[in-house]
Amino acid sequence: MDAKEQIIEKALSLGARAVGIAAVDSVNHLAPSGYRPDDMLKGALSIIVLGGNEPTAGAWRSGTNRVLGSIGYNRSQMAAAARRLAYFVEDQFGYYAIPIPSGNRTGHYPYISLKLCAEQAGLGTRSMAGGVILNPQYGLLYFNAVVTTMKLEADGPLADPVCPHSSCVRLWAEKKTTPCISSCPDCLTGEIKAGRIHWMEYRQDCCYPRAQTTAMDVFQKLLLEAVNEPDAERRKAILFGSHFTRAVRSAAYASELSAQCFNCLKRCPVVKRRGWKMR
Repeated sequence: MDAKEQIIEKALSLGARAVGIAAVDSVNHLAPSGYRPDDMLKGALSIIVLGGNEPTAGAWRSGTNRVLGSIGYNRSQMAAAARRLAYFVEDQFGYYAIPIPSGNRTGHYPYISLKLCAEQAGLGTRSMAGGVILNPQYGLLYFNAVVTTMKLEADGPLADPVCPHSSCVRLWAEKKTTPCISSCPDCLTGEIKAGRIHWMEYRQDCCYPRAQTTAMDVFQKLLLEAVNEPDAERRKAILFGSHFTRAVRSAAYASELSAQCFNCLKRCPVVKRRGWKMR
């Protein structure tokens, strides 16, 4: 078993569902200065990308955003797996390695784009549903990665895009929409041409305040609202209300975004493929 196979086997044993290797040069070619792997680790050559922690099929069928967002998946496992994998690379092969940080610097404020790394590692392609990466086998995956000075054979991007699904191409031809766009036309728009995504737009400024309502940013917003509220009873209602309580709980459990509507993905045929296999 060569080094790459050992690393992939180790990552899978740590809980990853899918593992791919991206070349630092390929990411640097697309990422802006300051957000490249070798901005984090000088001399970096490879990125080991781990995908996993997707919602269970049961979570997709729960019908409750709270269940899907807070119980159905957990992003922390992949972050822990990436850190342990970084130690493995250093201890086993003697090369420098660093896990791409999770927490408040990912998501809206990333060190580098894990989506881009996942694409270049062959773990999926962009979708019209909020620009998330869709994996051909598992649908939605969350990603973490390890940047290393070790030279590993890169897997490279997938030859064929995962999105749009063939059923979405047919729907676009008939009605000029897709399941994800029709579920949330305020946040999503785009166009399919010749069976491929011609262009897409995810209006995060609309999605963030509407769907992601239990996070550090919401805590700060509500706290400022309470501080500026002159009426004592209204101030008390804000601080002891259910919305502020959920925001405090989110911050206490280090959950950056623990409330998302997922409406664009619930109807995605690529994501639902896993659920259709269940009994």
